[in-house]
Amino acid sequence: MTDADGRSRLLYWAGVALGPLAWGINLQGVYALAHFSCENTRVSGAMLSCVLAIVALAGTAISARAVRRGARAEWADAQGGGPRTFMAWLGVGSGVLFAVVIANQLAASLMISPCLR
Repeated sequence: MTDADGRSRLLYWAGVALGPLAWGINLQGVYALAHFSCENTRVSGAMLSCVLAIVALAGTAISARAVRRGARAEWADAQGGGPRTFMAWLGVGSGVLFAVVIANQLAASLMISPCLR
């Protein structure tokens, strides 16, 4: 396996890994910042959520690129590209799903006051 093959295999996993990772960081970050948001503004949690939603969508875009790349490679690959294409499509769906979840958490954090306990 060459370095190019190793890098191209990471493209298939980008959406699968980046979406849940961004959501986990967002969830823990918003909970950690909630205590400080009551005394100050809520901008820090909103900015964190926006950045991490973009990270999840970036994983989606990388996986979508891998789908397009894999479509051509399926015909040239003797083993077929089925599992890799499946992982890329799973990455696209997972990235979109977790970006929507982060956006929903952002909307909830903007509507509900963090001072309510």
